[in-house]
Amino acid sequence: PNMSDGHDGAPAVTPPQQQPNSTITTTSGSTWRKSVAQSFRNNQVEQVAKVLASLEPGAATSRSKLMLAMRFEQLIFEKAENMEDYLKKIHQRLKRLKKNYKPEEEHNNNNNNNGFDA
Repeated sequence: PNMSDGHDGAPAVTPPQQQPNSTITTTSGSTWRKSVAQSFRNNQVEQVAKVLASLEPGAATSRSKLMLAMRFEQLIFEKAENMEDYLKKIHQRLKRLKKNYKPEEEHNNNNNNNGFDA
């Protein structure tokens, strides 16, 4: 199943449901982070892990991809200025990763010719 938004292959992301009395700031404050449900963040991690898995199926364990996705999401969550910035950064970085990604085997072939230098 394709989890794409149909435009560029990056997963579609949707903002979390806001609670009636919660606020999301547009400044560098952390108020918006407190209003983000952990289940929403977990969903973002799962989406990132799916992208990683699609780039190199079977190359690493699903656990290692999930751990990498968790670190990826955590860094973006900590640096984002607000929810919009968080979602935008995830989308942009996944898009850039997919565009620039070269499988390890191809990367090795291009860089060292499989170790057979003439």
